Amino acid sequence: MTAIKAFRQTFFKTTRQGIFFDNASMGPVSPAVTEAMSSCMELRESMPMKYYQYADRIFPQCRARLAALIHAAPEEIAFTENVAYGINCAANALPLSPGDNVILCDREFSSNVYPWLLLERTKQVQARIIPNDGGGLTVAALEKYADKRTRAVSVSSVEFADGYAADLAAIGQWCKDHGAFFIVDCAQSLGVLPMDVRKYSIDMMAGLSSKWLLGPFATGFLYVRKALLPQLTPPFVGADSVTVDVDSTDYRLKLKPDASRFETGLPNAPGIAGLNAALGFMEKTGPEAIYAQAWQVSGHFIHRLYELPVQLALCTASDASRSTIVSFQTNDTRAAYEYLRSNRIACAYRCGFIRTGIHGYNTIDEADEVISVLKKFLSK
Repeated sequence: MTAIKAFRQTFFKTTRQGIFFDNASMGPVSPAVTEAMSSCMELRESMPMKYYQYADRIFPQCRARLAALIHAAPEEIAFTENVAYGINCAANALPLSPGDNVILCDREFSSNVYPWLLLERTKQVQARIIPNDGGGLTVAALEKYADKRTRAVSVSSVEFADGYAADLAAIGQWCKDHGAFFIVDCAQSLGVLPMDVRKYSIDMMAGLSSKWLLGPFATGFLYVRKALLPQLTPPFVGADSVTVDVDSTDYRLKLKPDASRFETGLPNAPGIAGLNAALGFMEKTGPEAIYAQAWQVSGHFIHRLYELPVQLALCTASDASRSTIVSFQTNDTRAAYEYLRSNRIACAYRCGFIRTGIHGYNTIDEADEVISVLKKFLSK
């Protein structure tokens, strides 16, 4: 059995229910994830204080795995609960002044919008929401809308509705050249597409585990470039944000020198245990193999969709702008979506699109079956 076939077999409880093309909403979890989370809580149930020993072992392991996946260092990773928390940390920690502006496009998921809008209200830093360029943010759009007060750019690695993949390398280089901070929401790519924070010149990046990383809910992370840390004051602090011992009454606000200054207290241990198990499980298959399979299946699906009277999202026209999210419209998109769901095909309805999210455990046969069902709907 190949690694990819074994990877798929692990999710048999999901795949036997139908075709799960909704990984952009949430991914399934392997038995290893459930077992790790249960073991964590069973340990606390039987001997609470051993819980801390468990955390001392699992947390560094998970931090190191996340760092390796994005080509960072473990000390550049902080545990969070979700992307919104991470983007809020970035918005409030960056050294921005009234009159500065942050650029984002009008196709962003709300987690990468509301923190900047709140910053605009509280600190008079303009959230400059610009028109998307073909589905997302481009350097050409930055050149058109940025000015001397543009101090940050915030973008999704892959846009949530249509699957537009940003050219992170180009945008990161633009930010470097113009002295702007580069913030990324990687929720819709990490776990299925390659990520390299060094190569893309990313300053801060927020992610979560419950989608493409195939991990638990309410578990995420924040990457912070090490050289940037001295400039950042976290918006929240607690016992775990400082170098002083947690049991001390010597209240000195001396922030930790690494990204863990953004952690206020004991993180979600069961969630981190589950994420660690998910990362370990995916390592066995190999990120490259998972990416190759998902890319092949999504590409095949796009090719087959061109045979039908449907309108694909613009980004699908090029490998440079597409991802493994494939979105399209029909003459009655809502009815087509409901028809697919009634035929045991899990997908989502987002911003007028039927959105499919294809992972490495999905297959070409499944893509062909979706096409077959769509043909039946369109023939009516």
